[in-house]
Amino acid sequence: MATEFLFEKSRQSFKETLLTDIKKKNFETVTQFIELYSSYTGSDPEKRTVSDQTLRDLLQEKISKKNVAKSSTAVADILNIITVSVSVAKQGFCTPSMPFILLGDVLDCYTLDLCDKVFQYIEDRVSIWKSSLFYQAGKNYLLRMCNDLLRRLSQSQNTVFCGRIQLFLARLFPLSEKSALNLVSQFNLDNITIFNKTADGAKSEKVDEVTDKDEIMDVDAIDVNAEENDLNPPTNNNEIIDYKLYNDIWSLQDMFRYPVQCYNKDLWEKFVKHADCLFKVFSSFKLEDTPGSRGSTPGQQAKTYFSKFLTSEKLTNLQLNDSMFRRQILTQFLILFQYLSATVKFKSNNMILSENQKNWINEITKKIYKILDETPPHGKEFSKYIKHILDREDYWIAWKNDSCPSFMKLPDKASSQAPAAKKRKIEETVNSIGDDFVAGKPLGMGSPELTRLWNLCPNNLDACRSSQREFVPSLKDYFAESIEQEDPKNQIEEQYKLVKNSNFQWKALRLLSKRSQLFFMSQPPLMQFKTVPDYLTTITKKLEKEFPSNATKVTSAPSTPKQDAGNVELSQENEKTDLALEDDSAVKDPNDEGDDGVLDEDGSLGADDNLMDENQDDVAADTTGETAEAATALDTLSSDDITTFATKIAAEWKKLAPHLNISAKDIKEIEEDSEDAVLQARQTLVTWQDFEKSKASYSNLIQAMKAAGLENLTKDV
Repeated sequence: MATEFLFEKSRQSFKETLLTDIKKKNFETVTQFIELYSSYTGSDPEKRTVSDQTLRDLLQEKISKKNVAKSSTAVADILNIITVSVSVAKQGFCTPSMPFILLGDVLDCYTLDLCDKVFQYIEDRVSIWKSSLFYQAGKNYLLRMCNDLLRRLSQSQNTVFCGRIQLFLARLFPLSEKSALNLVSQFNLDNITIFNKTADGAKSEKVDEVTDKDEIMDVDAIDVNAEENDLNPPTNNNEIIDYKLYNDIWSLQDMFRYPVQCYNKDLWEKFVKHADCLFKVFSSFKLEDTPGSRGSTPGQQAKTYFSKFLTSEKLTNLQLNDSMFRRQILTQFLILFQYLSATVKFKSNNMILSENQKNWINEITKKIYKILDETPPHGKEFSKYIKHILDREDYWIAWKNDSCPSFMKLPDKASSQAPAAKKRKIEETVNSIGDDFVAGKPLGMGSPELTRLWNLCPNNLDACRSSQREFVPSLKDYFAESIEQEDPKNQIEEQYKLVKNSNFQWKALRLLSKRSQLFFMSQPPLMQFKTVPDYLTTITKKLEKEFPSNATKVTSAPSTPKQDAGNVELSQENEKTDLALEDDSAVKDPNDEGDDGVLDEDGSLGADDNLMDENQDDVAADTTGETAEAATALDTLSSDDITTFATKIAAEWKKLAPHLNISAKDIKEIEEDSEDAVLQARQTLVTWQDFEKSKASYSNLIQAMKAAGLENLTKDV
């Protein structure tokens, strides 16, 4: 008879076992709990339900303790419980969403200071949340937690924390995630700027307060007992503030909030009027680059903060002296102009700028960049950054116009599917090759083209000896152009001669070694020529003397039978001479002493062929350089080599990475980017190539593998 499963009893047993693992710091292994869970009677759904409730009980006890839950030790204990829940979920002993439920409970109960520590834990384990087990189960929980935190945080006071949350979401979700995209280009119309729209409005006792400080700009309460001169335009020459300028500044915010209004003619004229007034003030009232404006002493980084500007009239003078206020408004203009000028998919057909509007925008854009360059501190650098950001924004606009396609390249379906096998047509009567050979018929080689090539010549040896297969040129034909270039009458410069061409040099030496004895006779013993071009020049001069010149040339007059016969005899003599030169290479004339490069009695060349190099180091250096370049080319790792090595070391890439000078931080990033071991190994090798440049060679990689104890893998590679 099966034992009845008791929920409370199981809950108590599981709780005691988990506490034992926590005391022993078995956060990742939970060995005690795995043994109990495996041996405990009951169905898996029942045991998983108990595990979920037990984990929530442990968390509740830690949070509910007074004066302890707020300490750093309690936060560490709570994070240990969440780590245990992750390990249990990996074993399948609780639901995969349980770690996210626990994190949500903690963030709901803690203050923002402690939430910062908890969120650090979430950031460090983004690779775990992206795994296949937790991603689908927890992505909605994580998104809800981050949105709840953003609602609690102030964008002006907790700017860094808000930015960390946004970056975490960017790492967690792919770029093509539709929930994070403003596909139809909607505007936040709730972002309303409240300011005094009439000069008499400043005299009112109260100004309506806005509750949402992050969505609507605040309004300073105005003192009803303020003196009259605070409300009137200042009379001091250094002051340039009046209500008209105040109204021009804050009226622009409504156009920035909803740019579609710019296509309305009346609203556009008001916008241009306000903008021109503001730019006149910015151009005439320039800020000075004082040490105090930089915000920090040299060598120290200034603390960055993002202010929320108030809309009180009494603050306008201070705001005009604030470089951050000026930069913010000018940047708003540039963003607005980019939207108006860009091609946006969801704009209606009537949203088109006129030529006057385009010209005004181009003129004002140049003026804005000029003011930004003159605005301290580091005006030119800031202007350069803004240009770069707006240029990159053009790519995102084009991506959104294409309906935000995924950045993942998927294999082509047409190329991934194997082509259907073609059925071979079988003739009714098929003769074998042996039958065709015996019958003397042309042999069928399987395809019409192969059959045609096979039957071009009945005898294979005769086909190989055919003159049509002779592709090596004769000495006379190959050196004809070079001989012509050596003639002083042609006035060919040295740098344009064929003997300077490396391809001609290589082929000429090969041809001379096979068909001419000059290749061996022209070089004195124990001596070397200075360069190959000089050597070939000497050979060319010799061949020019040995090849007979065409004494008889064909003229335009008709030839007689006697002339034809003489031409035939002359042609036959020339052919015999060519054959003699190719076989015996020129017989040495004892009367020639140095002009043709033959050795004199003392074993040296003649006066005209004195091409010896007294310093033979140049030739050795050239040979050594070519050998080094060839060795470097063989030692270089190609992309295919990297893929081959990555496949072999996929399981052991972590052992090899430290020996390739890959830091622990880079190793951690490689692990988070992908779960595929082959891709991780390949990323390691590519990172090593980026760091080492030319030192990332085949031999150095083999040495690193041996140092990591992977000698067996080097043999396989």
